[in-house]
Amino acid sequence: MFQPFSGLRELPLFVWRRPLWALVLVLACYAPQKPRPAVVEQFPQEPQDPFAFAPVPPIWLRDAGFSAPRAALYDAAADVYLVSNVGGGLVDADNDGFISRVSPDGTLAELRWIDAARSGAPLNAPKGMALIGDTLFVTDIDTLRAYDRTSGKSLGDVAFPGATFLNDIAPGAGGMLFVTDSGLGKRTDSGELGKSGSDAVYVVDAQRAVKVLAKGGDLAEPTALCVTKGRLLVASRGGDVFALDRQGQRSLVGKSPGGDVNGMVLTPGGRLLVTSAAASSVFITPAGLGANLVLETLLGDIESPGDLGYDPKRRQIIVPLTRSNDLYIQELPGGIN
Repeated sequence: MFQPFSGLRELPLFVWRRPLWALVLVLACYAPQKPRPAVVEQFPQEPQDPFAFAPVPPIWLRDAGFSAPRAALYDAAADVYLVSNVGGGLVDADNDGFISRVSPDGTLAELRWIDAARSGAPLNAPKGMALIGDTLFVTDIDTLRAYDRTSGKSLGDVAFPGATFLNDIAPGAGGMLFVTDSGLGKRTDSGELGKSGSDAVYVVDAQRAVKVLAKGGDLAEPTALCVTKGRLLVASRGGDVFALDRQGQRSLVGKSPGGDVNGMVLTPGGRLLVTSAAASSVFITPAGLGANLVLETLLGDIESPGDLGYDPKRRQIIVPLTRSNDLYIQELPGGIN
């Protein structure tokens, strides 16, 4: 620790013979400096595993006007990030949902790019999003909504009879879409969210015909899904990750270290990224996705991460933080793509 004026004893003799102004200058150099006030940013604490270190500080978009942001998606054609906002309750048909557009540098381009007033169609509680060609598809409680990816105008709806909580959506081959119903709804006695028994995974073909791929309580409230090479991966609310074949048969692949899995996305390099609201974390496979799922922590201490998106151009993950109404953008560590 610095001891004030202790260096005076060690000053060379010629210094002491200088005029008084020189002595004042020397004392100023040796005097302890008043510390500057610290500016504290509440960024996630970096894990101790070197694999998980982030190469650059994250972009944290706060106080932008988001309202329960649920999912993020990268639109490569427009080079923009789309963010779905539930607005009101998760299953409330209140026409309060909207879709935002954010630039990759974190600048809010348009808060309410799509909403009921501008699109000309209802939008209640939008969650998962997917792009096929020039069409943006968005899940909304019991309906799949379609919009023009450039103008945001409504292109029509697809109804899911019996569905109560359409959640994630992922594109497949030939214009096909896979959609989860997490089997949640409002309880008649309390109005709180509870199990509805509508747990299902649907397939929507290119003609927008809806078919059930798997249905039942054994799906355990399916939330996120991801199409990989030859497999459809589905995560349950509890964290189990299983594969579904074309007949809807399940095979367990692994388990997320945390439950309340809200999103899964596959990078071009074959890394699977998983968000867990229960663990306040983003997990990643340490190598290419194999037969058995192995996940390690990429980011921790981020509250209520939703369904994440991925920007392969910049190697950035886009994570909506539902409770704090923020958007978290982070470049992946070097070597990961």
